[in-house]
Amino acid sequence: MESLEDFRRRARAWIEANLERRDPRRPLRTREENAALQAKLFDAGFTGFAVPKEYAGQGLSLDHQAVWVEEAGDYVTPQGYQVSIGMMMPTLLDLATEAVKKRHIPRMLRGEELFMQLLSEPSGGSDMAGALTRATKRGDSYFISGSKMWSSGALNAHYGLCLARVNWDVPKHAGLGMFVLPLKAKGVTIQGIRPATGEEAHFCIEYFDDVEIPAEYVLGGECEGWASAQRLLFHERNAVAGIGFGLGYQTSGERQAGGGWRADLVSLARKHQVLHDPALAAQIADNHIDSVVGGQLSARVNTGLVSGKLKGQWGSLVKLNQGLDLPGNAELGLSVAGADGVIWSGNAPGGETTNTWLRYRGNTIAGGSNEIQRNIVSERLLGLPREPADDRDVPFNELMKRRQQRQS
Repeated sequence: MESLEDFRRRARAWIEANLERRDPRRPLRTREENAALQAKLFDAGFTGFAVPKEYAGQGLSLDHQAVWVEEAGDYVTPQGYQVSIGMMMPTLLDLATEAVKKRHIPRMLRGEELFMQLLSEPSGGSDMAGALTRATKRGDSYFISGSKMWSSGALNAHYGLCLARVNWDVPKHAGLGMFVLPLKAKGVTIQGIRPATGEEAHFCIEYFDDVEIPAEYVLGGECEGWASAQRLLFHERNAVAGIGFGLGYQTSGERQAGGGWRADLVSLARKHQVLHDPALAAQIADNHIDSVVGGQLSARVNTGLVSGKLKGQWGSLVKLNQGLDLPGNAELGLSVAGADGVIWSGNAPGGETTNTWLRYRGNTIAGGSNEIQRNIVSERLLGLPREPADDRDVPFNELMKRRQQRQS
């Protein structure tokens, strides 16, 4: 395997010769521009660092990916692949059949195919195991019917990893399957959900009407959907936290050591002439300390996962930290901006501080809510007793009968 030092020299030379330096004044790139840049990186051998060569990866390590991120930090790199490459790709790498891995992972790494997840449902909330979307087997295929909601990027994606119920006569966690569902197939209807910021719809609701899935597109096994979903969420929480396969794939903004994107509170305070307000200055200093500590936490967890010293859901600890820190950073931004942060007119500049606050509310939910992360940290990392649940061993069809009785 190529040494980290040799790789760093090679990556630095290529980056300086082929990538543009970041310019905050430049408009965000289009999907087409990002796709072309992703293909350029793939063709040059700078994607899929820890992916085996048989799936068009580099056969290196996550340490090499970390080196790449360090060297490319001041340059323009593709955006919009955090979910597909940072979360879904390693899930396929862990669970998909050989045929599916060889067919799709190269296309994912090159940016030709976008994958996303189909987990939440309109009736489910955080109870992912209570999925009502059904998968019925006929011959050598499964047919999916139902709906999913709050799915990121479904309008532009090609495939989704869909959790669906295969068996209704066993407890809810035991009767699930995970399927690679083609989003452009017959029987799929997708509607965007317009966000409060007024921006382009990113979250979606999907409807499935007898969508056919070949048996080779089942991940893990017919009734192994819950275990497959946990593996997907492991990679999702790592990616959101900016560690593991997701390192370097965060969305655009001011990148910090912890992998998140934060408001520059010092510049904001200078702009609004409150930089020397002692109360705000103390809060800004505390927020900066949180950022530094968060970066150290991310680096420590990433090193532990790569080395094998840390095993399990440590990404949830980093995810919880970001779910508290980033909204706190955005809320402090509102305090710094004052009325100018929430009042503006027409096409005049303004409102970005409020929009940032609205966007970062999603950090408390995406990848599992802060409450779910607290459960994971307490139960799986600290070894505390599980949260009580009286439905864990009850057949799912019996749970449905109880629900209907309560509603009537």
